[in-house]
Amino acid sequence: MLRKLVLLLFVPLTFYAQEVWTIPWFTGPLLAPSATCNELRQVSWQPYLFVTNNFGTFDTRWNRVNTPDLWAIQPLIDITYGIATFMDIETLPAFVIQTSQGSTSIRLSDTPFFLGIQALRQREGSWIPDLRIRIQQIFPLGQYDKLNPKKHGTDSSGQGSYQSGLTFDFQKTFQMAVNHYFRLRWAIESILWASTVHVSGINAYGGAPDTEGDVRPGKTYNFYLSGEYTITRNWGFAFDTLYTLVTPSHFSGKKGGAQIGTPTSHQISFAPAIEYNYNEFFGIIGGAWFTLAGKNASQFYSGVISAVITY
Repeated sequence: MLRKLVLLLFVPLTFYAQEVWTIPWFTGPLLAPSATCNELRQVSWQPYLFVTNNFGTFDTRWNRVNTPDLWAIQPLIDITYGIATFMDIETLPAFVIQTSQGSTSIRLSDTPFFLGIQALRQREGSWIPDLRIRIQQIFPLGQYDKLNPKKHGTDSSGQGSYQSGLTFDFQKTFQMAVNHYFRLRWAIESILWASTVHVSGINAYGGAPDTEGDVRPGKTYNFYLSGEYTITRNWGFAFDTLYTLVTPSHFSGKKGGAQIGTPTSHQISFAPAIEYNYNEFFGIIGGAWFTLAGKNASQFYSGVISAVITY
């Protein structure tokens, strides 16, 4: 009787442990973009929720400087649609609710659009990775000037500039052991051209109530090194390492007795996460995102949750 009971309990577990699957399910990571285009007429919806506290800055010597807390709640949705077997379009509309020192504002955020082109596809037994090249255009829908000093910066949600750039998104999947896979992602995201912005009053680049002039924003480069590891068929661990470089912006006009324009900034951040994949078409991921170091940049920590739905 005891022998039959042991067999009843452990034989199903033995069969489960020996189940082998060759296509891993991945949802994340949180930040690094996908390196594969959607198939023709395939749609992906990825809603995000970021809850962020900007609590300080890094000065010119990489030292931390505390500032009043600025909390931001930002829902956004990443929508991608395949328009060919090798091409897709993508957009990320969003708005933000910001609170600081008793003031609260709700504003639209600047919105990017992408045209993705599949340049390379990963091959088994080869070093060749997936490569998706994206052409990016950002539309300035957020508020950027004529800011209210009584709002303590909560009414600033954009840069006021039409911006264009290129992104090179790579990824490659490795089988580490039976039923354990690691997907590596690395990407270079750039804003190479930005239109000149006319600003009045306090604005996203500094200034005072009587400031009037033009700002030429600098270039922006994001470098991602990210990965995902399958713990089980459904559960996985993900991480992102992000280095952001922004070149100086330049102002011409009436400063109004205040500093305006931004110097070169550097920021290094990290985002670990846990993901649950129900199947290859639906998954949920949640984690944290926080700064590690910086120069002339903000300090923040953020909680992030997202889901991916593909059909």
